[in-house]
Amino acid sequence: MAIRPPQFDAVAELQNAFKVLFSNWVLAIPTALVALLSAIFVVFILAGMMASVAGAGMLGGLHPGAAGALLGAGGLTLVVGLIVLVLLALLANATVVGASERVWHGEPPDLSAGLSKAISRLPALFVLFIIAIIFSIICGLLVIALGLGIILAILLGFFFMYSIPAIVLSNRGAMEALGESYRLVRANLGPSFLAFLGIIVVSIIGQIIITLFHAIPILHVVVTFIVGGLTSAYAALVAVRFYDLLRSGGPPAGTVTTTTTPTI
Repeated sequence: MAIRPPQFDAVAELQNAFKVLFSNWVLAIPTALVALLSAIFVVFILAGMMASVAGAGMLGGLHPGAAGALLGAGGLTLVVGLIVLVLLALLANATVVGASERVWHGEPPDLSAGLSKAISRLPALFVLFIIAIIFSIICGLLVIALGLGIILAILLGFFFMYSIPAIVLSNRGAMEALGESYRLVRANLGPSFLAFLGIIVVSIIGQIIITLFHAIPILHVVVTFIVGGLTSAYAALVAVRFYDLLRSGGPPAGTVTTTTTPTI
């Protein structure tokens, strides 16, 4: 695949992504719903863990086996819940990616079409999920052993940032998507770095805002729903935009540019 040098303003594209997002806020609904589920899960799992610990303490002196089973069940629920949430987050992100391409071409957002694209690519997305787990384990081990896991995780996130757009928009397999993303980033380090940095900064700011309301459970859930959904949708919009621009060498005719606002 020939990769032409990009002919666009990366910083302006990041700014324009905000305009596109707030003009098409419905794009944030899939990721917002997952963020809401995550917040509710955290609240209930914390309550469940406290109940399990209290119950285990009460049963420990009477029946140690029952206490251990109670704690084990709580741990299993946590692991299963986290896996389900990650898979839902992956599907939601893929849905927004599928719907974002239309928006960048000046068309109204169509979440149903985005969901259809995401569902049709579920096998490849699941393989990508398994690969991500393997990478996470490797990074975790390196953090313990050498302290390099965080650096490796950042590099992997950077070089593979276009994997989901490649799967959803170009029908790539998981390994093909990883390879294409790596080649795009390597050939376009400057704009890709700015895109990655923009996503990271927005995500950090969003997380700080969410954390500020952590002490108020109900408000925390509401803020997580809104801010979490918007930040995730922004990341998807940026990934889609830069993926399209980098593989084509610049904005195709008829697309939303940095000097116009999409008509919805």
